[in-house]
Amino acid sequence: MRVVLLHPHDPDVPYASGVGTMINTFISCAPDDMDIELLGITGDPNAVPLGKLRDTEVDGRPIRHLPILVDHPSIRSRIPLSFRYTWLLKKWSKKVDLTGASLLFHRLETAWGVRHVDAQKLMFLHYHVDDQILNPKSEVTWSKVPWLYFALEKRILPKMDHLWSERSDGIDWWKKRYPILQDRADFLPTWAEDRVFYPFEKQRASELRNQLCKKAGLDPAKKLAFFAARFEGQKDPMLLIRSWKELQKIAPGTQLALAGAGSCEQEMRQFTTEAGLDSQIAFLGTLNQSAVAEWLNASDIFVLSSAFEGMALSMVEALASGVPVVTTRVGEAPRVITQPAHGRIVDDRTPESLAAAVAEVLTQERDPSACLLAADPYTPRKVLQPVYDSIRAHAQERSSS
Repeated sequence: MRVVLLHPHDPDVPYASGVGTMINTFISCAPDDMDIELLGITGDPNAVPLGKLRDTEVDGRPIRHLPILVDHPSIRSRIPLSFRYTWLLKKWSKKVDLTGASLLFHRLETAWGVRHVDAQKLMFLHYHVDDQILNPKSEVTWSKVPWLYFALEKRILPKMDHLWSERSDGIDWWKKRYPILQDRADFLPTWAEDRVFYPFEKQRASELRNQLCKKAGLDPAKKLAFFAARFEGQKDPMLLIRSWKELQKIAPGTQLALAGAGSCEQEMRQFTTEAGLDSQIAFLGTLNQSAVAEWLNASDIFVLSSAFEGMALSMVEALASGVPVVTTRVGEAPRVITQPAHGRIVDDRTPESLAAAVAEVLTQERDPSACLLAADPYTPRKVLQPVYDSIRAHAQERSSS
């Protein structure tokens, strides 16, 4: 079974959440008899030569990686990374034989780059069109030219052998728009890697809290919230930062550790300083999965302030670590957070409402077992089995024909 991942993904970059983490987990959990290749990118052409196929590993799972572009997945530029990658992919698809493989996409435009290749084509889309394309807070380039997005969508999606999305309402939307997808489109929830995200033993968690807080300049004796996401408009981190100013009025001293990077960082840091919150808010930079798991176990609560989401991976990872979540009402959050013990869903997108919800959860008795039950259906091996089955069926069909 030959599987080729086509995405501007660098397996050597630490990912805290999002598509990068999903790709790495897909690789690490794949059956042993799947031969996995990645046409991706590299941020270090000296160590990883451009255009040269190499053997590497993702969480111990061997893959072959062919970097076709030098860039970093978290650094934005004038010409979107996915567009530059797609342009090069068109050229490389003539040099690399993809015929008969199972091709996996996470962006429409990358599928355009290999639209004429005879292969099984599987698409993962992580959004609802109303949010990603039509929402004014979207930083995605397609939101500036929605007519072009819809023209591309019309040419790509009906040709997919299967479409999965972490937005159930998104799947319904695409099925209505493209009836040909009725039997080829399904909801696929996100997951938490249960080998990484789980409640640590109490003593270890306590020691971690002391170590991590000391390193970040925080006080381990005070309440601690954690956030891990891109510092971009979709995640609306400024709403979170502003809510922390309000939170000091009702829960003084409550701290916030922020993992991530992005175009909003300068504004976030400036507001933090001007609001006198430097001793309550720590910027941690980009963290890998293991570091995120450590911070979750060291924290009292996880906070998500997104303007829109699919099914936030970070939310499931927090619950799988036994940590309650406060989130804005986005995407599939109501599917997961169904009891007060799981946290709160905030309907009113204001700093005051988000601060009040955080204060409520921090004062209630913590119930890690309830959080674990909420996350239990969302482990990678359970969630990804239909995808692996589809790839296997394709391989068997080709071998018998």
